[in-house]
Amino acid sequence: MTRRNLIGLALVAVAATAAGGRLQVTIPATKYAVHEQIRAKIENTPNNPVTYCVEFGQWSMNGGEVQATPSPFLMQQKNGSRWNTLLIGPDVGSSRHAAVLGAGESHEFPLRLNDTGTVRLVLYYWRGSMPDLDCGAPPKHAKEIMSQPFAIE
Repeated sequence: MTRRNLIGLALVAVAATAAGGRLQVTIPATKYAVHEQIRAKIENTPNNPVTYCVEFGQWSMNGGEVQATPSPFLMQQKNGSRWNTLLIGPDVGSSRHAAVLGAGESHEFPLRLNDTGTVRLVLYYWRGSMPDLDCGAPPKHAKEIMSQPFAIE
C-alpha cells in the first residue's frame, strides 16, 4: 500500500470517528402519512451528558383518541428554498422542563403531524448535566442540531 493510500485511510478513519462522536436527531423513515406516528430519537454518542428542554402540554390525535406528546423539538417546514418554523405548541397550559441525556444514552419522542410537506426537527441543547436548568429563561449559547428532512404525504 502506498503512503498516499495510507494517509487517505487515516483521514477517513479520523473523519468517521469525529462524525460518530456527537449528538444526533434521527428519524426512522423518509416518508410518513398524515397522522402517522413518527418516533424521533435523540442519541448522545459523546463522552459527556447534554441538557435540553422538553415542552409538556402538547397533544396529538390518534384516531379519535387524544395522546400526550411532549416534545423537545421545534418543527420547520420547507417552503421553496427556505425553512420556516411552525407554531405547533400549545397556546396555554404548557410547561417546559430540563431533560439530561447521559453519554451513550438516547431518548425517544413519538409525534404526529397533520399537514403535508417536507419538514425537519430542530433541537437546542447545552453541553453538560443541568437538571435544574430554567427552561423559561435558558442560558445563551445553546447548540443546535437538526434531523434530516422527511416528507409528510
